[in-house]
Amino acid sequence: MKLKIFIGLIVITLSSITIFSQTTTQLPVSSRTRVIQTSPSPTASPSPTPIRKIVSNNLPSATPLPRPTATPYNSPVNSSIYPAATPTPQPTFYKPLSFSQIKGKIAEAKRQMTARPVSTALTDSFLSTEIIRLAFYDYEAAHLDYIVMTKTSFLTRNGEILTTTSNAKPVTVRILRPNGVNTPVMIIDQQNRAHLPLLVQYPIERNGAFVETAYYISTHAGVVTPEVVTAGKFYVRNTIDVARENLRKKGIFISPEVTDTAERLSIVEHVDHQRFWNENQPNIYNEIYALFALNEGQTYRYSVSSAGAGGMVQMIPATYYMIRSRYYNVGLIPDFVEGMRNHANATQAMLLYMQMTWNDLTLNETINNALESGIATPAELMSAGYNSNPTKLAGYIRRGGANWKTLIPRETKIYLQIYASMNKYVPVLPRTK
Repeated sequence: MKLKIFIGLIVITLSSITIFSQTTTQLPVSSRTRVIQTSPSPTASPSPTPIRKIVSNNLPSATPLPRPTATPYNSPVNSSIYPAATPTPQPTFYKPLSFSQIKGKIAEAKRQMTARPVSTALTDSFLSTEIIRLAFYDYEAAHLDYIVMTKTSFLTRNGEILTTTSNAKPVTVRILRPNGVNTPVMIIDQQNRAHLPLLVQYPIERNGAFVETAYYISTHAGVVTPEVVTAGKFYVRNTIDVARENLRKKGIFISPEVTDTAERLSIVEHVDHQRFWNENQPNIYNEIYALFALNEGQTYRYSVSSAGAGGMVQMIPATYYMIRSRYYNVGLIPDFVEGMRNHANATQAMLLYMQMTWNDLTLNETINNALESGIATPAELMSAGYNSNPTKLAGYIRRGGANWKTLIPRETKIYLQIYASMNKYVPVLPRTK
């Protein structure tokens, strides 16, 4: 009996599934009709006759989802802890002193420094050559004051040294461009007022041993004034003219063109190539003239290039000894270092070498053809010959023609560009005789 009941339930269940599997649901009517053929799913029973049905799409149009509004992000970090960097305000400058006043202050500072010297290796082995002293004019107090610091601090690039002067005045010494004795600085007080740096007392050493004490004025902020620059131009021109006159008295003629070029080259020789490309060029020339005005015969006394060239005219030892031997009757100073430090002696050697080089160049047919055709000028040839080997110039012109300057050494190319820049910004009155 139970078995019959169980079999009956199974039959009823299977019948229900078959019925539901063949039931189709009518889709809603579409707004745009389409006709399709549909086939029912295959089952065990015979397939019914295909039914023609109308299928439509009357679903409501899609509603766009709302786009969330971006809200500003509030950093959990307290911004007041990290305030925005503010630029350092430029110090206030006082009215500059006249050239005569600056020279008077420099002379007074040197007298006081020599009367009260700073210890050096001669008196204190601990100090060695590490201590320098800087004199400056205190505009507020209207007198000289002094700062003592280590040479390491003095030569720190972009350094700012907080210190106290000899008169107990708190100041900041800002290092502008470290360069040995020729290091320009700014001296700023607590009210952000700039005072006038003047003279540095700088121990010169060689192989770690004290040699001499230098007293030098760099191009500090406040000393490069138009009056000082004009005085420097007069010093350079007068030094060249005196040397030329001394040679004339000894029977040696230096042409006006050579003399004019030599006057230019005495400035070109001291232009830093990196600064030439990155800074205001007229300002660089003004600074060099200011050095000559303020240091006069001591200018570039301690300047020696990587090639061993030194002094005002930056001549190398081999060239100097060759000129001294060839023009023995001139009586140039035998020692190279002292000969270069002496401006009167050094400019005579420069004029002799440039005139000799020019005379040799004009004997060359290639050089003369270049001058006649205008592909080279006397100033270019003399300048290139002074900076590099003049005997190679004719070869450069033969191979390069009008483009001969592309073949000369890279340093000489820059040298000629500086010379051309000086012609543009620093006019010089040509000599006529």
